[in-house]
Amino acid sequence: MKFACSTWMMPGDTFEEKLRAAAAYGFDGVEIRLFEEDASDNRVAELKNAIGETGLGACSLIMPGETYRKPLLDEETLEAKILLSKKAIDVAAQFGCPTIVCPEYGYQNPLPLFDHPRRPDEAVHGLLIRFLREVSAYAEEKGAVVMIEPINRYETRFFYTLEDGNDVINEVGSDNLKLLADLFHMNIEEIDTPRALKEHCSRIAHVHLGDSNRLLPGQGHTDFRAAFKALNEAGYAGYAALECSVAGEPDKVFPACIEYLREASKGL
Repeated sequence: MKFACSTWMMPGDTFEEKLRAAAAYGFDGVEIRLFEEDASDNRVAELKNAIGETGLGACSLIMPGETYRKPLLDEETLEAKILLSKKAIDVAAQFGCPTIVCPEYGYQNPLPLFDHPRRPDEAVHGLLIRFLREVSAYAEEKGAVVMIEPINRYETRFFYTLEDGNDVINEVGSDNLKLLADLFHMNIEEIDTPRALKEHCSRIAHVHLGDSNRLLPGQGHTDFRAAFKALNEAGYAGYAALECSVAGEPDKVFPACIEYLREASKGL
């Protein structure tokens, strides 16, 4: 298993400092977080130089911001999300990594406590399929891959489980659209995380790691060994990247986390 971290989690003021820290802690790669308003040619060049100097692999890219988070509920938002996604695809293609496209990311009001799962109405679902078909087609033109990430009921209304995401991909009908499996969200929504990983592994392009409490792996109660075993048995060959909160001093908790992850994946 190859382990990575998100650039936003690393200490440092520049990408070079962040990537040097990631390499020193023992990570194999990085997930690039590049905000939409900051995705200039100069910043991309800075990233390329830092990756080249450290030898870390670029495992994925996310371009968050207001457009990324906004709910896909109307034509205006659809067009904005398409433009953002194409911008992210252009950058990701330069690094040879997949990028995440998102119909919505934000708290739900009212909270879906017992009336779950909620589903978008027919009109909103139609916007979702149009969005994913257009960005998937653009990714194919650029030789890139886009991913959707099923997340928990408190942060979206679109897809919650890997099966949900797989159903959407089937409807879109694109080989360039894949799944991002996040173990934190799966801990909330899946009945059997290892089984879901095995069943949908052929479509998983990337994995996010966060423990049951959304802290670093090893600081909660998620069974990472079982998840890694399922991925290994299903033939997953990609990265697993930290995407969670950090509690503690970076110079202590990151090396400890890497050691925990290596141990959890040992002998699989």
